[in-house]
Amino acid sequence: MDGTYDEIVSENPFFLELKNEYANLFQHCLSESWIICVPRIGSLTSRVFTVEDFCAHLLVPSDELPETHFNTLTEKQVTVLNKVITVEVSKGLPLQSHILFEETFYTEDFMKYKVWCIESPLEPTKTTDDAVVSKEYLSGINDCIDLLWTQAAGRQVLDNIEQNVETFLKKHSNLPVAIGPLRDTVSELYTQCLQVTLQNRRLRDKSKSCKQVLENIKLSVESYMQHLLFDSIFKSICTSCAYEDAHLNKKIRNMCDIQLRDLDIKKDLYHTVPKAKQILSKIDTYNTVLEKLVCLKQALNSINKKDSSNNVVLLTADDLLPVFVFLVIKSGLPNWFSQLTYMKEFRFSSAGKCDGDESAFLITTLEAVIGHIQSGALTGPPDPEAYYYYESNLTEENLSCKQRKSSLTESISTSDTYNKEENLEYIFELIKANQCEQVQTILQKNQKHLQNLQNNEDNVLKISLDDLSNDEDDDSDLEIYHKLCHPLCNCNKCKCKISKNLLKTCPTMTSRDSHGLTALHVASIHGKATIVETLLEMGSEINATDLNECSALHYASSRGHQNVLLLLLHSGANINQKNIDKNTPLHLAVNNGHLHCVKAIIYFAEHSGRKININCANESGNTPLHLASKWGYEGIARLLIEHGSEPSLQNSYHKTAFDYAHNLRILQVLKSCTPNLFEYIHITSSEVKKISCESEKPTSLKLQNLTLKCSDTNDASKTIENLKLIERILRAISYGDVKLACFYMNIDYSAFIAPDKEKSNSLCHPLCECQYCKRKTESCTDFDVNVCDSNGFTALHYAARYGLDEFCNILIFNRANVNCRNKKAQTPLHLAAINNKTVVIRLLLDNGANINAIDVARNTPLHDASETGNIGAAKILLSYNPDITLLNATEKTALAVAKDKVHLTIIDLIDNYANKYANT
Repeated sequence: MDGTYDEIVSENPFFLELKNEYANLFQHCLSESWIICVPRIGSLTSRVFTVEDFCAHLLVPSDELPETHFNTLTEKQVTVLNKVITVEVSKGLPLQSHILFEETFYTEDFMKYKVWCIESPLEPTKTTDDAVVSKEYLSGINDCIDLLWTQAAGRQVLDNIEQNVETFLKKHSNLPVAIGPLRDTVSELYTQCLQVTLQNRRLRDKSKSCKQVLENIKLSVESYMQHLLFDSIFKSICTSCAYEDAHLNKKIRNMCDIQLRDLDIKKDLYHTVPKAKQILSKIDTYNTVLEKLVCLKQALNSINKKDSSNNVVLLTADDLLPVFVFLVIKSGLPNWFSQLTYMKEFRFSSAGKCDGDESAFLITTLEAVIGHIQSGALTGPPDPEAYYYYESNLTEENLSCKQRKSSLTESISTSDTYNKEENLEYIFELIKANQCEQVQTILQKNQKHLQNLQNNEDNVLKISLDDLSNDEDDDSDLEIYHKLCHPLCNCNKCKCKISKNLLKTCPTMTSRDSHGLTALHVASIHGKATIVETLLEMGSEINATDLNECSALHYASSRGHQNVLLLLLHSGANINQKNIDKNTPLHLAVNNGHLHCVKAIIYFAEHSGRKININCANESGNTPLHLASKWGYEGIARLLIEHGSEPSLQNSYHKTAFDYAHNLRILQVLKSCTPNLFEYIHITSSEVKKISCESEKPTSLKLQNLTLKCSDTNDASKTIENLKLIERILRAISYGDVKLACFYMNIDYSAFIAPDKEKSNSLCHPLCECQYCKRKTESCTDFDVNVCDSNGFTALHYAARYGLDEFCNILIFNRANVNCRNKKAQTPLHLAAINNKTVVIRLLLDNGANINAIDVARNTPLHDASETGNIGAAKILLSYNPDITLLNATEKTALAVAKDKVHLTIIDLIDNYANKYANT
């Protein structure tokens, strides 16, 4: 029987219902030794079975030829030949199904019966073809693999596709970055994979009989190919679309305060947004175009509203698109344009008419949303709904002719200067309208009046201030009028009430709204440099913070107002002040993509002598470089690197700026940085002499006996020379130039080359004095081969990464540490496993490498091999008895990782290894 397909037959719903619901029929089948045929899981279109369904799958052996000829209980003739069941449904119209595997069961009474797991039911279904798999069932990579596996009755087709992809990657080690050439190259691979797939006779015959089957096969081949290729091609796509992604990210980040009502979204759709956002934010976790389109479809389908009868009401495009715009803005995805390009340009399979229209609609909708955001149509004056709950009709045109109502306070205080509308809201409206003179006049007038009150009526005002803090009532003019003794009363009690109302209706520079915003905050938000300058001259508190602990400098930085930012900095604003999320102004300027503001902050700090912590981390542990890398701001990242930003720093999620870089341009910028000198200092434990506690020498003498091999590391010029040497060594290794690397490390390369090319780099025996061994022993270098770069990479790390087994041998002979770790705690064995360097893997393991070593993500080399799908590496690692029960940081074993990535061969290897040791 065919052993390439497997399932737990005892859990098959068809088999379970036969045993439980039709027990008499089942027992009679056992007593007569009939064969039970069970259609595989997923082949049945219905879960409601009748007695006729079961009778059609019970085979009664014939008396003459019991091995090959049978009858069903529905009186159909059945023949079995070469694992193919043929049923004569009607004259001249046979129905065929493959036997996937056979299983023998025993009852409690030790009665034996056979069960055949078959590919499809033994009776015609309502569909026109038993092999038809509706397109709606292909919702992910697992469905595609299942189709290719079961329809071809084995995994040969999948193996052929894997082989073609592997050959393609070897041939195109450097894929083109431009979208056109990349699309054409991948399209050729798709054609090859499809041709290889249709060479399978079963798939070819089924595709000829039904067009829908052919379309599903094409889609499955495309999806499986994309699943294997995604990591290689998507980085090139992101690099090609780097400018568009960065431009879009800047637009989106500067609209982070946008709210649902700002887009005129109907209130009866508000409840759908959280679920739709959760679905859409997962789109970057999928590798295939099919899965990404399904994700878009699910997100849009979740946006619905219901009528009074709880029936779903169809939405128009005008209702749907604003919600979709909001979801894209709030999703937090840094490469929307690359995602769109991938879905639009890398769909090679021909789709059905209806479904093709649906896919095209989804892609076109996303393209329209992205284009709308890029156009800047949503970008207006910065007026975040989160801070301003009032609507202003004040403009420069109607400002002069606007009529104001007199307040009661005006009449009873015998003053003609205070009006009801001269409150804090009105001041904020004037600032937004850029009415500098009127703002200055009102604030100065209010400040002067309050000073007069304080000078002339200290006692009364003091009582007013004390009562204000404890007064929970917000009295209107009419309420104050009723509380006075009489309208013209001038007693202390009435003065107290009048003064209290003045404090509320006469804002000053220190007045705040319900969100803690002052006039300086609002002027900075709207970029009104003239008003900011005026407020500073009037004595506004420059470092005042709102409820989110944001200063005016924070808002100027986040909004991109360079003039306001420089005004605040020159006036003494705290350049390193943090808000409630521990973000500095530099964080906010970087996050929103304002290169000119980033330059202003950095250059001001340089020329003014103020210290700025360019590697400062916020509450999530992100430095400004993390944010620049994530959102693809190449110019900002380069500027930060030039001024000392460190890309190797980890945030709270143990991610560096390298991990967030989603295109090759950002990676090149990050790699161009000059590491700090202190990170190159490397001292091994063998280079430090132990202090004998029994010695009679004083402690000072003992300390003097401590010797380091690099005793002159304090010499700056010598250190710089060492750094350059390390860089040259690692570059030579990356080029594969072993001789040059040996020369830099003071190793005699010729001493390690055997004349007959058959000797190993090890000695004949420990005391051997032959000319060959003596020459090697004398050629051991004094250079510390364990020296590392800023990221902790040693020469052995690089040699293992690039598969230089000869150089690995030389380094190990020169006392290289096979278990040395870089900053990510990766050993050379990890890198060899990631890059599938099988010879190096075996060499390292033979020389004492720890096969169960874990990195910062708690991944073992076997985890890495399972993650990358490196079959050769996995085979060798399993031959050295690794612990397959170890869990990584995501609580997954190597087997679980392989299953997540659908690396079928590795799954089989680990399963066989587990079964082998389970039986011993």
